[in-house]
Amino acid sequence: MQRLKKQNDYVETRIEQLKEDMAKASNPHDQQWYNRLIQELDWVKQMGEKPTYNCYMQDTDARKWFD
Repeated sequence: MQRLKKQNDYVETRIEQLKEDMAKASNPHDQQWYNRLIQELDWVKQMGEKPTYNCYMQDTDARKWFD
């Protein structure tokens, strides 16, 4: 249980870092790459629990990712 919490904390921190980097990127291809990395890390986080959605962009509050 402790290991899963550490993993989730790491994944959450990394997602936040990638969102900041994505906001700084001026190249649309770079922005897409960051978005893809965020999607994959979100999937990893879900696999530690019971999956609740297919893609973070399908989350009912998807705008939270871009605020």
